[in-house]
Amino acid sequence: MRTFSEAELPALASELVAEIRGKRGSPFARVALSGTLGAGKSTLARHILTAFGIRREAEGSPTFAIAHEYTSGDGVRVIHADGYRLKSEHELEATGLLESLWDPEVVVLFEWLDQFPVTELALRESPLPTLWLSLGFATNANERTLEVMKTGF
Repeated sequence: MRTFSEAELPALASELVAEIRGKRGSPFARVALSGTLGAGKSTLARHILTAFGIRREAEGSPTFAIAHEYTSGDGVRVIHADGYRLKSEHELEATGLLESLWDPEVVVLFEWLDQFPVTELALRESPLPTLWLSLGFATNANERTLEVMKTGF
């Protein structure tokens, strides 16, 4: 468990992007972000998008749109998804996000993936590299606690 202040999140995001990109020719990592409401999942995802060199409007979390898709300056397709409003595996499947989640050429930042245990288990058991990030509040209200569990690396 490492603790980061809000000001340290851009540096963390840069570290994570290096891991997400992996080795040349390897699949891109997926990023599963979990934590309570307001824990910083969307904030960290936005810093990751910025670290990819993605210029975007400040549209916030994709909670209502379910997903926002971007292309990095070097042509990497990045999807920031939020499953908070989805109520079942069936609804998740109906979004079309699962196709992207399994595509090794796409980076998927997925908030609330832990709400879909069948999909989560399938991803954990797959050979695709995945960063499992759990965010929560530290004792100091100005900091966030980030625990990074990695699979597929």
